[in-house]
Amino acid sequence: MGLKNVLNTVTKSDSKVLESKRASAVSEFERIGFPTKKNEEWRFTNVTPIVNTDFTVKKTGAKNNLIEKLAEYKFDANIVVIYNGNYSPELSKITEESNKVFIGSFAEAYSKGFDKAFEEHFGKYASDKVDGFTALNTSMINSGLFVYVSKGASLKKSVMVINFIEDSDTEIFANHRNLIVVEEGGNAEVSEVYYANGKKASFSNVVTEVFIGENAELHHNKVQNEGDNAYHVGTTQVEQKNHSRLYSSTISWGGSLLRNNLNSVINGEGIDCYFRGFYLTKGEQIIDNHTLADHAKPNSHSNEFYKGILDDKGTGIFNGKIMVRQDAQKTNAYQTNKNVLLTNEATINSKPQLEIFADDVKCSHGATTGQINPDEIFYLRARGISEYEAKKLLLSAYAHEIIDEVKNEELRSLLVKTLEKKLG
Repeated sequence: MGLKNVLNTVTKSDSKVLESKRASAVSEFERIGFPTKKNEEWRFTNVTPIVNTDFTVKKTGAKNNLIEKLAEYKFDANIVVIYNGNYSPELSKITEESNKVFIGSFAEAYSKGFDKAFEEHFGKYASDKVDGFTALNTSMINSGLFVYVSKGASLKKSVMVINFIEDSDTEIFANHRNLIVVEEGGNAEVSEVYYANGKKASFSNVVTEVFIGENAELHHNKVQNEGDNAYHVGTTQVEQKNHSRLYSSTISWGGSLLRNNLNSVINGEGIDCYFRGFYLTKGEQIIDNHTLADHAKPNSHSNEFYKGILDDKGTGIFNGKIMVRQDAQKTNAYQTNKNVLLTNEATINSKPQLEIFADDVKCSHGATTGQINPDEIFYLRARGISEYEAKKLLLSAYAHEIIDEVKNEELRSLLVKTLEKKLG
């Protein structure tokens, strides 16, 4: 039966809003179905292995490996644990709660009086009419994570969302939804980290909706370090208002097939939007990054910089689009993709795009692909450094240009340690 059979496992939700959204999403999913390589947006990524697997929705488990992983996250932060796609309140550690800030499940948002804020934004940004995986995600929502910062408020500590899939007997399907709302003048930092541990395949289908109000700021990080049998399709859909600021970092270096859709509608003036990404492939990994900076209003700025290291028979896909609509005069938009191939069998498919319908703009895009500079290797070896250490040093410096942009010092330190292991 394949992946479609998971729809039969959905139980009824107490929320009328969720039930209504789910009902319409089911019909959209039946209409759209899963993408194929005939779809231009998916022509380099074959999702057949995902679609044909009989995944199981499972909430329980021993959680032994999860407890061990949590030991790495003794951060001074609000810790949210998502286990097999379900919010785990007993393992989460929320230290900030007030009438202006909320971090918790959709159900808790209703019980604690944040239902109006939730209903105002939920399902308004990620469309079920375009992508089959997004429609499937909405079709199966029972709950999810809601992070809310009201007008003029700030999160004193970051939110660390740890997603963990674990099972040794079955193929696990984890369907998770996030809603992040930072109202006018607010400030927040939210990080999503993903792990999967199991002998059999797992699939994470994640949708994150983000609203950043006028003069508000959000630092958003996504780190994927899943196992060799893990599939991941994630969509992050952002809506930005006047003078808002988004700083987004996506680090991908674990999993069999990873697909990231990162889209921001720059729907106001004086907006800053920064996308940063780093990906590292080994074995036969496939990492696919699709981005869109959609300039809908004038006088805003976006800057996108993605870098990749591709080893063995790994495949990288980068498709970055800058859209400048007719009314978006005085737009400044920049996009760069750089790649290093370590073997002759590694592959990169890079497709930077500009679609400009305004005439008073500054936009640029570019992509480069190459190998490690032999002159730089020679320079380091002439100073007593081995060839292995020289390559590792150069690749580490190459990756740090992206990793150093992560604001959270504790997370950045963990990323540096992980990078050293990956390059080793």
